[in-house]
Formats: sequence, structure tokens, C-alpha cells
Amino acid sequence: MKKSGGSFGNMTRLMSVYLVGIMYHDTESYHRWNKGLMEDYESSTGIFITAESEADALAWGNQISAMLFKKINPDETADWKSFGYDSWIENIEDSHWKQNYGFFQRVNYGELPNFDLMGDEAYEKWILNRNKE
Repeated sequence: MKKSGGSFGNMTRLMSVYLVGIMYHDTESYHRWNKGLMEDYESSTGIFITAESEADALAWGNQISAMLFKKINPDETADWKSFGYDSWIENIEDSHWKQNYGFFQRVNYGELPNFDLMGDEAYEKWILNRNKE
């Protein structure tokens, strides 16, 4: 984990960067799954969160996850937790997502990401642009 210093009065806080995994689904995939056209409708993504502790990063990741879910699934009755979704801390050094680190946004605890740059559609655009290079 990357350490960075911050000061607050006479106290110095050590901040660490955590990779938080996020589960979600989009409306289209969920509808196709309900019709029996897809075997799995769930997706996952990650976000780097700079926080004082793993618990803080995970708590903020849960907040981001819930907001992302609502953005992608505008149905007011949909609830991220009711689908059994969760966030988790991914091991940055040994993650199977290393090839996607350029896609994942970086935010500080309490800071919102650009939700338009998250989700399946944004990932597809990122992959297509990456392959052009």
C-alpha cells in the first residue's frame, strides 16, 4: 500500500491507498437474465480509495457501490444490498485486475468518483480505446 502523509494540527496522519472491489449489475443484463438469455448478470469493478484505514476505505467503497448501483439502475425500488452485493478489499500487489488499474478511478475518502466513467459501458469504451493505442 502506498503511504502518504497528511497533517491535522500537530498530528500527522498516514493515509494508505486501498483497492476496493465493487459488485453491481446493469438493468439490461438483469432483464436478459430474467428472460433466461444470460447465465450471469453480475459485474464487478474496482476503485482506489485513499483513506486512514482499511475499514474507512471499505465503508466509503460501500457508499460508492450503492450510488453506482442507483445510477445504473434508476428503478427507485432497487437496492444494492438486497441483491446480496458487497464491497471488499482487493490485494493491490496480487490482484487479477492489474490489467485494469488504468480504468479504476482514484478518490480520497469522502470524495465521489465520476460515475459516468464506471460500469459496463464505460469499461467497454475504455477497452476499445486502449486497443487502438
